Amino acid sequence: MRKALLADDDFLVRSYLKMLSSWEKAGFEITADVRDGEEALEVLKQEPVELVVTDIAMPLMDGIELIKEIKKNYPKVYVIVLSCHDEFDYVKKAMKEGADEYVLKNTLNEESLYTLLETAKEQLEKAEEESGNNQTPEQGVGSTELKGKEKEADANKKFLFFNQILVGTLSQEEREKERISAGIRGKYQNSAVIVIKREEQEASDDPLEEVKLEQDSLEFYQYFREKLKEESDTEKEVIYIGNGTLCCFLDLSGEYKSSVMYRQLTGTASVCYKICKEEAYHYKIGVSNICIGMDALRQAYQQARTMIKNSFYEKDGVAYYEADKTVGKELPGEAKQFLEQAERFRRKNEKEAFITMVETSVKAFKKERTDSMLIRQWFRKLEQELCPDIIGKEHKFYGIRDVEEQLKALSEQAFEYQEHKIPEEISQPVRIAADYVARHYKEAVGLGDAAEAAGVNSTYLSYLFSQEMGIGFAGYLLNLRMEYAKKLLRETTLKMWQVAEQSGFNDYHYFSKVFKKAEGMSPAQYRKRSE
Repeated sequence: MRKALLADDDFLVRSYLKMLSSWEKAGFEITADVRDGEEALEVLKQEPVELVVTDIAMPLMDGIELIKEIKKNYPKVYVIVLSCHDEFDYVKKAMKEGADEYVLKNTLNEESLYTLLETAKEQLEKAEEESGNNQTPEQGVGSTELKGKEKEADANKKFLFFNQILVGTLSQEEREKERISAGIRGKYQNSAVIVIKREEQEASDDPLEEVKLEQDSLEFYQYFREKLKEESDTEKEVIYIGNGTLCCFLDLSGEYKSSVMYRQLTGTASVCYKICKEEAYHYKIGVSNICIGMDALRQAYQQARTMIKNSFYEKDGVAYYEADKTVGKELPGEAKQFLEQAERFRRKNEKEAFITMVETSVKAFKKERTDSMLIRQWFRKLEQELCPDIIGKEHKFYGIRDVEEQLKALSEQAFEYQEHKIPEEISQPVRIAADYVARHYKEAVGLGDAAEAAGVNSTYLSYLFSQEMGIGFAGYLLNLRMEYAKKLLRETTLKMWQVAEQSGFNDYHYFSKVFKKAEGMSPAQYRKRSE
């Protein structure tokens, strides 16, 4: 079997293509499916792929750049370009860069895909004959099948039906036939869609972590379906499309009053939010408008998917479709300006000006509804500029309020060093050690680290530090951590374990113990008293 690679940022398109039987019939197997060009190149480095089927418009590295890299480094790979009706200019560029074939997404079905694959196979065989290499890569492992409590055949039929609807490959007659075959009661002439997506998790080097995430998602899918069935009477189908994403397709064909349809939609969305709120993982929810007509499902799905990114700015993480709620694709000018001036504000100890720029940037994010990915990248650059010692820590931004909280914490971190000025008469080794601790106390630092920075041995530094500073090294370090922890408790809504972690206490229970001993109350009581 020849190995093929799919590259498309739309999971539904990839899932639909993978389910078609033409691959095996034509002698191909899909070795991997990825979201963009960068991921595709990583696969190509590891796997002897012979065929790449790629979309043009993808994040990070698009199809055009991917084709350039393939033809430069893997000239024997056959490339098929997927395109939409409005992307013909890009198609011409793709063909110019060396793509071998292109096809419109909405024309892809078993027959058309088989024809494309047969052509690709013929061209690959011809190239092999010319080069004298008739060997093909070994057969790999097939893709994992969806497992659930419902019968696999019925689940796959429903999954395939909605995929075909959203991709647009069914005629009206075929649609009705497939709907009945899949056991779907709703006709979906009037419809709405709710997309539920698990927040992206930190990247892990452990391959089992990804497997566990998928298992958790499948378990949640089964639980979600049962709970939604219990608490909402609206006709619906819930499909798991992978990567922690569920689609709830609402059939409103039996209703004629807009008010009734909206009530059913908002009621179902509220139930979805209630179910997700109880979960350990954080979920974002995008809700479409009510769409009318045979093409309504496709329209509603695109609306709900668009609103997933907008949920970043909603109070409860639920975003209802509004045409003017578009996500900003560029960083606001205010945020760019702040990034350029932040270090100068810190160096000159202009904390008020710094905080003003923080507030201005956040207001700009809210006004332009800036893409959360851009905000994450901006925050990392800002953090690197101001506090390079803490780079590598992953911040979980579920919404714009989390950004505000982390910016408050970063403001304190940026200016805290100025608050710990060391008396002028202190000797150089102690001064260097105290300076080192003031910069690194949020990390797992100790006397040995400070002594190494000061260029003296630990015993000598311990004695000298106590004599000149009037407090032992351990006490000085603990005081710095405690003062910062109290600031976070007073000025943020971070969870207790987050306060402990950001203050340099790796053990939350130890933090609670020493805090109560020092302050005579627990961290929670201290926060409540400070409100």
